[in-house]
Amino acid sequence: MGFFPVNDKKWKVALGMGKPPGLRPVVSRPAIRAMRGFSEPLRYGHAVGRIRVVEAGLLSPHRLVRLMEADFEEALRILEEVDVGSYLAGARTAAEVDAGLLRYLKDVYRYLGEILPRGSYLLDYFLCKYDFHNLKVLLKAEMGGGEKGLLPGVGRIEVEVLRRGLAQPSLLPSPYRELVEEAAGKGFSPEDLEAICDRYFLQHRLQLARMEGNALLIKFSTLSIDLANLKALVRAKFVNKDPSFLQGVLVEGGEIKPAELLRLYPEPWETMVKRLESMPYSRELLRLLESYEDRKRLTDFDRRADDLLMELAARARRISVGVEPIFAYVRARENEVTVLRVLLMGKLHNLSPEEIEKVLRRLYTEELEGRL
Repeated sequence: MGFFPVNDKKWKVALGMGKPPGLRPVVSRPAIRAMRGFSEPLRYGHAVGRIRVVEAGLLSPHRLVRLMEADFEEALRILEEVDVGSYLAGARTAAEVDAGLLRYLKDVYRYLGEILPRGSYLLDYFLCKYDFHNLKVLLKAEMGGGEKGLLPGVGRIEVEVLRRGLAQPSLLPSPYRELVEEAAGKGFSPEDLEAICDRYFLQHRLQLARMEGNALLIKFSTLSIDLANLKALVRAKFVNKDPSFLQGVLVEGGEIKPAELLRLYPEPWETMVKRLESMPYSRELLRLLESYEDRKRLTDFDRRADDLLMELAARARRISVGVEPIFAYVRARENEVTVLRVLLMGKLHNLSPEEIEKVLRRLYTEELEGRL
C-alpha cells in the first residue's frame, strides 16, 4: 500500500519519531536533570527496574505503520505480538474494543500499584481522573442524561460510593465532597458541570504532585492547567461568552494567572492572540487558530496540547532512577490505548489510513525517546 513510509520526515513526525518544525521544548534538558533534586530517586529503584523490563512491550512506530496499513482483522493479529493483544482477542465491535482496552488499563494500574514504594502518590495521581470522570457522569445523570460513560473498577472510589455521595457528600473524601457540595442544587448546565469537575481534577492532581514533591509531576500538572485555561479562553471567545462564565472555569495553579487571561478577554481577537503569544506555551498552539476555519474547531489545538504534554513525559525518561521513568512509562501506556482506540474504531467504521492519521496522537516509545 505504501502508506506512512518510515523514511519520510512527515510521517516520522506523525509517529512521534521527530519534533514538528517550530515546536520548542517544553522544558530543557538541564531543567529535566535538575528535577532529580526534588524527588527521592532511590525509593523508586526497584520499581524502575521492573518498568525497564516491561516497557519492551510498548507499541513501536514500526508496528504502528503495519497497523495503519492493515484491515481490522489483520490489525488484531499484529497486536498479538505485543502486550495489549490478548485483551483484544476476539473483539468484533466497538464496545468489545473499549472493554478490552479498559481491562488492559486496569492491569497497567494494578501492576503500578504492586511495584510502587510505600507512601508514593503516583498511583493516586493517575487514578484520580477516573474518579472525577465517574462523578461527572453521575452529576450529569441527575439532570436526566443517563449514566452513559461510567468506568467502574478503574478509579480509587467505587461507583456506588460516588453515587451515595451525591445524596450524602460527607461519605466522600476531599475534594470530591467539596465538588458535590458546590454542584448540588445550583442548577448548573452540563457545560458548567464539566468545567467545575475539570477544575477540581486539575487542582487536586497538582496537589498530589506537590505532596509527592517531584518537579516533573508539578511541571506536568501546571502545564495541563495552562493548556486547559487557554482552551477555555479561546472557546469562550468564539461563542462570545460573558466574562463571568470564564471567571468560573479558569483554574488556579498554572504559570499563566487566570487574572491575566481575564484582563485579555475583552480585547479584540487579534490583539488577544498577539499578547498571548508572549506567554508560556501558548505561541505554538495559538498559531493554529490564526485562520477562520481553525477558530471553528479545536481538534488541532487539542492534539498539539497533547503533543506538548507527551513531549514532557518522553523527555522525563532520560532520568535513570526516580518517579520520572515510571511516570513516563504509564503515560506511554495511556497514550498507547488512545492511539489504538482511534485506530481500531477508524477501521471498524471503514475510515482510510489518511483519515485515521489526522486524529492520532504522537506515540511515545523507546525509539521516540532516542530522537527527542
